[in-house]
Amino acid sequence: MGDQARWLLIVEKAYRGSIETQYADVLYCVPDLHRQSGGCDLALRGPAAGYALDTGARPALRLGGRTLDTLPHPPTSVAKLLAAGVTVLVEEDGLAALGRTAAERLLPGVRVIGGDDLAARWPSYEQVWFL
Repeated sequence: MGDQARWLLIVEKAYRGSIETQYADVLYCVPDLHRQSGGCDLALRGPAAGYALDTGARPALRLGGRTLDTLPHPPTSVAKLLAAGVTVLVEEDGLAALGRTAAERLLPGVRVIGGDDLAARWPSYEQVWFL
């Protein structure tokens, strides 16, 4: 299998459950899956492509009279995954939907891939997971 990761992890829904799981996000389990699988690639599609953008500080969310400032910050999680050796792919269409400057704000090390190219890679993985 060479340098090819064994599992492909795909995230399409952004910020799902962020309030309910303030201490973690969907990316929380990726380091363990990377270790257990012998290597995984992470593909961010649709709104989740925004996870790979350098957005600066962690945002706070105000609901009524309460401010939630403990929400996960996905760009920080993506940077940690890159440092751990996870290949992070962002689907081109999802990135384009985030605006004309989105590609300029990608975190260093994130790779852009066409949707058809991503689908063509699926057979080369042992497992494909939607998180």
